[in-house]
Amino acid sequence: MFDLLRPETVMCPFCKATAADGAVRTLRTGAGSLSVTWHALNCPHYAADRILAEKEG
Repeated sequence: MFDLLRPETVMCPFCKATAADGAVRTLRTGAGSLSVTWHALNCPHYAADRILAEKEG
């Protein structure tokens, strides 16, 4: 039960940001899981995540 509440941290393959040096994070949920990806502000993956999030809302 508690494992479902603990997010998996994923390193961005482009900017390699971590919780210690990342500026922003994106969250993804699905099928009982949660993942957190840290990004630098200028990371193109972060920009793409924002665009996709706007389309979903």
